[in-house]
Amino acid sequence: MPRTSRALIVSRLSLLAALLLLSRSVVAQTVWSGLTKSFSKADFTDGTLPQYQDSLTANVVFTRVSSGGLINIAAESSYTLAVSPMDTEWATNINNASQTIAATNWQNLAFTDWIDAFGGPQSGGASIAGRDAAVHLVTDNIYLDLRFSSWTTGAGGGFAYMRAEPPAALPPTGDYNGNHIVDAADYVVWRKTLTQSAVPFGSGADGNANGTIEIGDFNYWRARFGNVIESGLGAGAAVPEPSTFTLALLGLISFQRLRSRNG
Repeated sequence: MPRTSRALIVSRLSLLAALLLLSRSVVAQTVWSGLTKSFSKADFTDGTLPQYQDSLTANVVFTRVSSGGLINIAAESSYTLAVSPMDTEWATNINNASQTIAATNWQNLAFTDWIDAFGGPQSGGASIAGRDAAVHLVTDNIYLDLRFSSWTTGAGGGFAYMRAEPPAALPPTGDYNGNHIVDAADYVVWRKTLTQSAVPFGSGADGNANGTIEIGDFNYWRARFGNVIESGLGAGAAVPEPSTFTLALLGLISFQRLRSRNG
């Protein structure tokens, strides 16, 4: 076979493999439902200290500094009107008058910034406590329930709320991106989160469920490569990956076409 033909086949197969990998690496949204975790920050406590912060994920950590509004101290150091808390969107019955305010109803809700969701700065905090909210953690693509139980206006910076927590993780399977196949896309998730913590243990790319993404989780994934995971189950059957069949078939078709053209 001419070198140009071989090169063209390799190029096409590489492109197809890249497209399949990208299509599989998209992680669907996650919903945390219910009000099971309480958090409070007393007046005149230092919001820059970890004990006065609520860490939802590595990207979102809620607190207040001085008398300002709610901030995400993982992404900002002070409150900015109509921006803070950064990397979040909010929905309440103020901007969703006819909708059920719940994370499970996220598809039907309109989301805006935190302060506008609670009536804007003119509300003076009066409409914050006691109002149900659905919160979207943008980077993490998580929707969760939250309800403030208290909010100090003016000096102090105190507040308290109840919020949802992550659902209990299923037994690890090696399917780190949740597409029900243990494949190359799971390696990408492992590599991108290497050395990070897993909360709860066994979530994300924490295959050996020890709470840290490390080399053991790579070995866990490698030993299960090719498994297809049935929804809601932990084990999964070991079968060849669909992408392997797809690439082989497309490669064969390309080869036959090129061979016909070259006589």
